[in-house]
Amino acid sequence: MKKLVLLATFAATMFTACNSCGGEQQPVLVIETETDSLYMVNDSTIGDLQTFVFEGLMPMDGGKAGNTQLTIESVSLNDDGTYTITTTYMDENMQPKKMNDSGETVVLIGMPNDSTAVIYELVSYGNNQKMHMLMNSDTTLTRLDSKMQPISKNRSHRLVHKK
Repeated sequence: MKKLVLLATFAATMFTACNSCGGEQQPVLVIETETDSLYMVNDSTIGDLQTFVFEGLMPMDGGKAGNTQLTIESVSLNDDGTYTITTTYMDENMQPKKMNDSGETVVLIGMPNDSTAVIYELVSYGNNQKMHMLMNSDTTLTRLDSKMQPISKNRSHRLVHKK
C-alpha cells in the first residue's frame, strides 16, 4: 500500500513537472509587498526641494581649469531649478581667484548626436550668460561649448555627483 501511495505521488509530481516543462509557461504572479508600497506613499521627500552637489575640475574660458562646486536645487535632478557655482582658479600672476555665480537651471533633453542626452542649461541671473552641462551615464557632468561639444576631452575635467 505504501508503495502504491509513493508511486501515485511520484507520478503526480512528474506529470506536473512535465506539463510545466513541455507545455505553455504559466504566468508567474508577483505580489508587491506591503512595505514597498507603504514606503512610497509615506516618503516625506516627494515634492520637496532637493539639493544635488557636484565637485571637480571644470574647464573655464581661456583654456584653464578650476576647482568647481556646482549646487543644483530642484524637486528632482530632472526638473528645472536653481544653481550656485563656485570656481577657484589661479590667475596669470599665480594668485588664487574665486568666481561665484548663481541662476536658473533649465533641463533640456536631446542634442544633435544624441536625442536622449540630458543637458543642464545654467542661466546666470547677473549677465544672462548660459553654460551647458551634459549629464553622463556615470552621473558626472561635462561642460559643453556653444556647439554642444565637450570643451575638454580630459576625463578629469568632469564634475562628480557628491550628494
